[in-house]
Amino acid sequence: MALPTRSQRYWLRTLSMLGACLATTTSGTIYLFSTYGPALSRRLHLTSTQANVAAIAANYGQLLSGPFFGWAADTVGPQVLSGFAAMGSFAAFSALAYTYEGSLGMPSWLLLAGYMVLVGLASQSANMAAVTTTTKNFKQNRGSAVSLCVAFFGLSPFVLSHVSTLFFAVGDKPDTFGYLKFLSYLGLTTSLLAALSLTVVGFGPSRRYRQDIPHGFIVDRASDTSSGLLSDSHSETTTDEEQQQALLAHGSESLPSAGYNAASSSQVVSDPRGTLDGIDYDTARELGGMSYLRDPEAQLLALVLFLCAGIGVFYNNNIGTIVNALYFSSTDDPDPSAAQRLINHHVAVVSLGSFVGRLAIGAVTDLGKRFWGLPRSGILVVVVFCMVMSQIIAGAAESLTTLLVGSALTGLSYGFLFGIMPTLVSVWFGTSHFGSNWGMTTVFIGFSGQ
Repeated sequence: MALPTRSQRYWLRTLSMLGACLATTTSGTIYLFSTYGPALSRRLHLTSTQANVAAIAANYGQLLSGPFFGWAADTVGPQVLSGFAAMGSFAAFSALAYTYEGSLGMPSWLLLAGYMVLVGLASQSANMAAVTTTTKNFKQNRGSAVSLCVAFFGLSPFVLSHVSTLFFAVGDKPDTFGYLKFLSYLGLTTSLLAALSLTVVGFGPSRRYRQDIPHGFIVDRASDTSSGLLSDSHSETTTDEEQQQALLAHGSESLPSAGYNAASSSQVVSDPRGTLDGIDYDTARELGGMSYLRDPEAQLLALVLFLCAGIGVFYNNNIGTIVNALYFSSTDDPDPSAAQRLINHHVAVVSLGSFVGRLAIGAVTDLGKRFWGLPRSGILVVVVFCMVMSQIIAGAAESLTTLLVGSALTGLSYGFLFGIMPTLVSVWFGTSHFGSNWGMTTVFIGFSGQ
């Protein structure tokens, strides 16, 4: 079977990137609880504890399902996961809408929590389909590609909270039912479009054969002249393609055992030479399953997510309660619509910060490694420091103005974290089991942010 041409791979990769951005737009709706949660709680007469349990249920549905949807992304592909995300998102937000309206009666808060679990499952399904596909389609510019993909996860709440403010939080009473119905159709549409466009194109044909490459490594083309985000990570010539097609025609046993593909090797070889000799030591390993869980570096990444990402999840879930507490304590004539607009504003600021952080950190890691040889682990230390500072500022806030600064820094730090962590998992442990590995890593957030 003939390999796709360079031009075909480019357009397939472009279409898949657009689909990944659409899929993460659906995923970002999990962070919108603060835009409709307070109104839903008032209508259903929920206590603060019951409302928090409902919000937490969505996060548990998302985070604890990571290993399963990660495995599914590695095995059955992104189309099935995107289809599930479409149906799940539509069903969950429709149920929330009609529960608010009263058409489904007045269910218990436990049933409401069940709807939120489905919101989380749909979010994780769409997210794993997008991130896993993007990771397997890019190598040289993987940090920038993955950060662009996950940036829409952060941008989605920013845009949709503004949609709520402009179209559904007008007048004396917010139109929560209309907003929830809008979210249900949005999730259905974007996920179906993602299912049609997401495809694993791969890195393209192998780089030129190198006799001097140690077994278990692949050639690094960081110095290639082709540096566009959507360009091939392997800029081969026509002769290279013809040679590789001839090799494929004669069977996989004809492929060189060293240098053609490192995915089949799980050897770990450390070398201080970096990429100066044309070898990319970042992608030397292909670990998955229990080997991944037992690896000290994988455990370190899980610990960082446990300590830092949980902070962002907790803040996102409770920003509405925090804003309401500060607003109602600072005014003698509170207005529910004004309070909702303030909540939407803070959600938008957190979301915009997350978008900027996710987008920027990928470019920083790629450029830092390519031109200055900066280790990605060093950048991770800076990210952790930013998260700590954001919580010091937010914790000391006694006014909505100070809290706004804390919200912006929390969103930015959260974006930094989720922009760099998927890239670290893929370059340290390979892409063959990326979905499963990333899913197992994110599980730990579920035990810290609730």
